[in-house]
Amino acid sequence: MKARKAVIGIFVVVVFVMTFGATHSYAEASRQPKSIILLIGDGMGINQIRSAAGYAEKVLGKTLVMDSIIIRGTTTTHSANAEVTDSAAAATALYSGHKVNNGAINVHPDGTEVSGIGHAAKEAGLSVGVLSTTRLTHATPAGVYSRSDHRDKENFIAEQVREFAPEVAMGGGLGNFIPREKKGSKRKDALDIVEEMTKKGYTFVRDKASLNEVNPASTDKLLGLFSGSHMAYELDRLNDAKLATQPSLAEMTKVALAILGRNPKGFFVMIEGGRIDHACHTHDIKGSIYDTLAFDEAVKVALEYRQTHPDVLVLVTADHETGGLGLGRGTEYALDLEALKPIKHSTEYLHKRIKEQPDEIKDILKAAGFDLKCEERMVLTENSLSAKPSCTRKLCRYGKQLDKYISSWVQYALGSIESSRAKVGWTSFVHTAQPVITLAVGPGAEEFQGSFDNTDIPKKMAKLLGLTLGEPASETSRQAVK
Repeated sequence: MKARKAVIGIFVVVVFVMTFGATHSYAEASRQPKSIILLIGDGMGINQIRSAAGYAEKVLGKTLVMDSIIIRGTTTTHSANAEVTDSAAAATALYSGHKVNNGAINVHPDGTEVSGIGHAAKEAGLSVGVLSTTRLTHATPAGVYSRSDHRDKENFIAEQVREFAPEVAMGGGLGNFIPREKKGSKRKDALDIVEEMTKKGYTFVRDKASLNEVNPASTDKLLGLFSGSHMAYELDRLNDAKLATQPSLAEMTKVALAILGRNPKGFFVMIEGGRIDHACHTHDIKGSIYDTLAFDEAVKVALEYRQTHPDVLVLVTADHETGGLGLGRGTEYALDLEALKPIKHSTEYLHKRIKEQPDEIKDILKAAGFDLKCEERMVLTENSLSAKPSCTRKLCRYGKQLDKYISSWVQYALGSIESSRAKVGWTSFVHTAQPVITLAVGPGAEEFQGSFDNTDIPKKMAKLLGLTLGEPASETSRQAVK
């Protein structure tokens, strides 16, 4: 009898706990968020995440924060004119809910412009932040604030940063913001956007040290441009003291959230791990892994912020997959991510070093963890080290388009060698049509379960924040080439 009563008592407690837990979980899920943190891993497909998780576990002895997120869905990514999207069309879809042609940012083929979640948030009085490890004028960050019929008009896009005036804007791309007479400028005019923005109250920071000096409690507007073009790969930032002057994406995220969070109405911020994509274009698996790990650290900062700000929704997604990464190759049932441990630099970094000091190639590669075996040296010497990939017999079938992504034969060869060591394969030098994963934590997270298109994401975000996405507007003088 006593045993029976004990069992009944335990059952009642379990039911109570389960009911309370379910009610608590439902209560949080049913609430609307005041703010949204959207983290985008550019080019980050499921295998980019899995390779980073495998390396972290086997080599670093830790797990990915992303893997702790329970609510997740799968997201399709095609553009208006192609099954395989580019980043500009993907950004437009992710922020505005509209499909446009590859290359366009928030502009339809007929010239009509669309407004996205960034503009809607601004109009409603929310603060807006844009962070990236690419140039701030690159497609994914530009989609938050810009409208341009082509993504390559980056000087024009830089001017729209000034016009849109996000409360926080950080990334690379200083060259597009400074006048032509200044060293490193990419502009063809005397416009000094940095100076104009500082006159409007922006605190301007150039490196990690100056970012660390920022007091979020007294800083209302922040502009950070940490390199002339894209910021360094995380692998290089960690292993070259000169590049360590750049902040990590996580460090940028922490400061941005502290500033944006002061707005009582809330905020919307987009945080991009942009160089995952670049590493995958060049088949640099070690570079991809470390930029994915750096992105995961930014996710960690966002989730830690949410712990003290439960009215914040954290979303993690990708604009597309890059490279067609496969974990396994040939006829082996094997994957050896641990073989990548000695490699200390990206293939882009090594290409530049070897170009500057071709006679020192052996020492450069050995110091970077590429102590080559005989068969690997044969791969390296198949062509002139400086040869353009499109000019080699092995790669000529891809045409000159390939040269946009891989700078030289030596860069291709090094990517091929490290991929062979790790036993990974690639199907493409560009993007693929693979669906990507979307993760969600916080009020409204249940909206992001199941399968949906990337155009559904901004609609869901707008609904949760109580915002209205703008309808397409007629073509304006914005589209003039600057």
